[in-house]
Amino acid sequence: MSALPIIDAPNPRPSGGKSAAAMLLRLVMVLLIAVAIRLLHEQRSAASATATTAVEISAVQQLIPAAETFGPPSGNLLPVLAADDAVLGYAATTMPAAADVVGYRGPSNVLLILNAQSSVIEAALLNSDDTPEHVAAILRDESFFTQFAGWTQGQPDTFCSIDATSGATLTGLAIAEGIAVRLGSEKPSLRFPDPLDAHDLSLVFDNAESLQLRPVDLVEAEVLSAAGIVVGRLIRSGPLVDSVAGYQGPSEVVAAVTPEGMIAKIALRRTYDNEPYAGYLNDEPYFWKPFLQKSFAQLQQMDVQAEQIEGVSGATMTSLAVADTIVAIGRKYVARQSQATARNHAPRLRWTNHDTGTVVVLCCGIVIAMTRLRGRRWVRIVWNIILVTYFGLVTGNLISLAIVMGWAAQGIAWRLAPGLAVVVVVSLLLPSSTKRNIYCSHLCPHGAAQQLLKNRWKFGPRISAAWSRRLVWIPGTILLIAVVATVFGSTWNLAAWEPFNAYIWYVAGAASLSLAVGSLALSSSIPMAYCRYGCATGRLLDYLRRSAASAKFQLADGVVVSVAILAWTLVLWT
Repeated sequence: MSALPIIDAPNPRPSGGKSAAAMLLRLVMVLLIAVAIRLLHEQRSAASATATTAVEISAVQQLIPAAETFGPPSGNLLPVLAADDAVLGYAATTMPAAADVVGYRGPSNVLLILNAQSSVIEAALLNSDDTPEHVAAILRDESFFTQFAGWTQGQPDTFCSIDATSGATLTGLAIAEGIAVRLGSEKPSLRFPDPLDAHDLSLVFDNAESLQLRPVDLVEAEVLSAAGIVVGRLIRSGPLVDSVAGYQGPSEVVAAVTPEGMIAKIALRRTYDNEPYAGYLNDEPYFWKPFLQKSFAQLQQMDVQAEQIEGVSGATMTSLAVADTIVAIGRKYVARQSQATARNHAPRLRWTNHDTGTVVVLCCGIVIAMTRLRGRRWVRIVWNIILVTYFGLVTGNLISLAIVMGWAAQGIAWRLAPGLAVVVVVSLLLPSSTKRNIYCSHLCPHGAAQQLLKNRWKFGPRISAAWSRRLVWIPGTILLIAVVATVFGSTWNLAAWEPFNAYIWYVAGAASLSLAVGSLALSSSIPMAYCRYGCATGRLLDYLRRSAASAKFQLADGVVVSVAILAWTLVLWT
């Protein structure tokens, strides 16, 4: 809400170009602070990546009581061992893969326990940068994490829709998307966990010593010449298929693929069969010949029997299993590419009926603010009731310090909350172009509630002009503290500094509820009391409002420039 008592009062005509230039500079300075906050957050995240993804055995024991310790890492998973060294499952975290999945305020780190088939059997929250009240609501929902059971790594078709916790929808959706992002990575092979290396190059490239590898994922790597030109790809079968057994177990092959997608050479990389068998296969070029100069699409259509592929003498079962593995690679690789294409083209925007309603309210608010409708008493009353009941209590899409500071640091959650993102962006840009703080005057549910209660208590307290001049400094001071705290990476719960979270009353904290009730009670005798003397978010929007004084340098301008210098000094020196 605005820090000024009258928001829609007509302004003297500003001095044209100077006013516009001054407002543009203010927008640029605010943007510079936001960019600096984002860069500082990324620097801190990179510095703490190891600590963020570390898993304590005590956390695993909350899900698997028999867990005793961890085994050696298997790819990007940690084997969970019992006292007798039996493998009970595999532990993984959603961070840092889900670092860019922002909820109401920030990302969450979830502990996942997978089985040998890379399917989730247990999930639990390790920590979260989201608003504490929303996180607490998720933790109280006993059924929330159970719905991720069965989600399988590398198989996005298993990621079903979820039931988000009421009142913490954005936080729940962000947790679910974070799990999907983590599991959407290539499914690792627990039997063949070793990544591609220089030895694999030597198996299928004659001039391997002059080549180098550039890993793409767990399955493949680009092969570069000494000049850095891509001359082919190296693909291993383990993560694609590792269940075709020979004499004693499965085998893994590595293939050299030309830039045109044709298989140039294949070799046995590792086998669970007796070690001599590996030498037998790699020394028999005729065995591999039927698979060469074919694409993966052609491989998947091969019939081993029809091609009359015979086993290598002395390693018959192993070689025939390898042949079946190669054909299976064709099917898996083609399916993998199809899934990747589908993911790249699949819409990631989550648009709900409430997002539509939010945008409709935004448009209606702008129309009312910019036309004579704002002067009609019945329109104001009906509109304020709609804002309080629907926009506030139903959608909960209020702008707040927690949203603005959280999204500045973590990124805008436009995919999960597109309606709210539109409201935030439009509300930040309109004041400088329309000369009106439209959000505070015609969109904010808490401002609407204060307008409905205005002058209801005739005998309540009053504030003198002298005290009013002192109290109007409070919103700017709160805003300054919040911005500086965010610049320095504070994890303070800014949602508790304002009453807006109270509109999601069933998950709101005591501080927000108390501020909401207290400010509304005070506003019944002191018109728009919270807007004038308490709203830091409104002070930010009002700072960006173009007015007759816009062309003049203000104290607030000096503060903003100082904060920008501080923030960028930290960015450059950190």
